[in-house]
Amino acid sequence: LSTSHSSGPEPPAAPLRQALPLYLKNPPPEYPPAARRRGYEGTVMMEVFVDREGKVRDLRLVQSSGHAMLDRAAMRAVKGWRFEPARQGDEDVDMWVKVPLTFRLKDQDRN
Repeated sequence: LSTSHSSGPEPPAAPLRQALPLYLKNPPPEYPPAARRRGYEGTVMMEVFVDREGKVRDLRLVQSSGHAMLDRAAMRAVKGWRFEPARQGDEDVDMWVKVPLTFRLKDQDRN
């Protein structure tokens, strides 16, 4: 005997919009001077837990740039960033999002 009182299919979930970094308002990461001198470049991929207020509550390294000092600089910078929170329908929600951060030396003569 079933005790579930299903009145049909579940209503569709409200659309989900991911949390987004406020790139224009957040300071860029500081390029570590030692990494610059050594010509280190790379992309750091992080997963960032953004709360419903747009604050970073947790973050973890998903893929290293290949240089620990760049990874640390990226995580230090993103820890203080603000985000536009994720939204589920009309409500702000907590969400993990992937954030890539690329360190690239520009216009430097590297022999």
